[in-house]
Amino acid sequence: MTRVTLSGDQYVLFVQLFRMGIMASVAGVLITRSFFKRLILLDSRNTKQNWQIAALFGALLTAGTAVRVLVGYEGADLSLAGTFLVGLMVGIMPGSCVGFFAGIPATLGGEWAAVVFTVLCGFLGGVVRRVALHQGELWDFSPFPINNLIRSVRVAHLEKRLDSRAFVFGCVILLEGARTFIAGRFSPAPLFAFQTDHFWVTLCVWFTTLACVGIPLKIWNNTRVEVMLEDQRSAAIKARFDALRSQINPHFLFNTLNAATSLLWDEPEKARRILVKLSFILRRLLKDSEDFVPLSQELEFIDDYLSLEKARFGDNKIGVEKEIDPKTLDVPVPGMILQPLVENAVKHGLSPRVEGGTIRLRALRNGGMLRLEIEDDGEGFDEPRSGGIGLANVRERLKVAYGSDGSFVLESRPGEGTRAVLIFPVKRGDKGV
Repeated sequence: MTRVTLSGDQYVLFVQLFRMGIMASVAGVLITRSFFKRLILLDSRNTKQNWQIAALFGALLTAGTAVRVLVGYEGADLSLAGTFLVGLMVGIMPGSCVGFFAGIPATLGGEWAAVVFTVLCGFLGGVVRRVALHQGELWDFSPFPINNLIRSVRVAHLEKRLDSRAFVFGCVILLEGARTFIAGRFSPAPLFAFQTDHFWVTLCVWFTTLACVGIPLKIWNNTRVEVMLEDQRSAAIKARFDALRSQINPHFLFNTLNAATSLLWDEPEKARRILVKLSFILRRLLKDSEDFVPLSQELEFIDDYLSLEKARFGDNKIGVEKEIDPKTLDVPVPGMILQPLVENAVKHGLSPRVEGGTIRLRALRNGGMLRLEIEDDGEGFDEPRSGGIGLANVRERLKVAYGSDGSFVLESRPGEGTRAVLIFPVKRGDKGV
């Protein structure tokens, strides 16, 4: 087996790659933990949450310094970049405290200035956070120094100011330069610093520290942007869903009031019963504005609605049959998703018939999918039709809520009746089994 021996500068450069790998690994693992992800992505954190982040990083950075002191491997020591990053993320006091604990192992190992230096790193990180005019620029700090320089120059040219990335860049370089100078000036060195034979290798060390600040920010910011986009998408979907739901209530209200108005002169008692039923339904609608409700609650609403229709057309003209699988009653469904279909069955199927007819409601759960059917034995129709606002609304709400996983089919035969079938996942995002 061939044995490879590295020179001093080669070893230093190798360790810099190892440092960046450790920082990327730690940042990647942390962001997969829901506890840390929830804390780090908050726009504003309270004192307790800031200290939770500080405690986590304090333990990791202190352990890294201890490994360097006890084992002698420099790649584990991320105290400068780590404490500065903590200050940058959570503020002056937590950053300074993390610096204090991260410097203790080195101080016990004979580096008497270590605690003071790491406290200064955390303190300066917190100062940059406090003076930053645009917090988003801190998140946007790049692991590649040239990117930060270009962006800072652009901001200075266009907005006539120094951006936050310039402060981060300057502070890290200042701290690394001070550490290198102090370690080389005194003997024995009161601080740990990489000893190099060439200045360009020293520059590589400094740029690696910049990268160790930028790598976790880049990883966490990518997740932060994804979460923000998902939140915006959810908000847009909810707004669209609410708009579609709001179409149902006025549509339903208009049709019912129009029917009651037509009966006021000829059948005032029936008009009164309709308005009483309507008041019960409206009170329920105003009380419950949830986007999704259990199927059992939706079926109760359909019972109330059909009682209103029976008041309009007569109890003997509208029959109702139900075939409901008990396992479906707790499944969440979009609120008022069935009412337009039942209304369509009454209006276009049963009301044109003198003898009326029957509406059948079925609910079946098949694995991860729910199947709802509304069938009538009314007049039916020859050609498929949109069904106006109500049926178009049902299609659109299924699309918004379930995407391609939801389906709506309307089947009809003249003189035999119409059947509407809804199929969608029991859980949103679940494509079934």
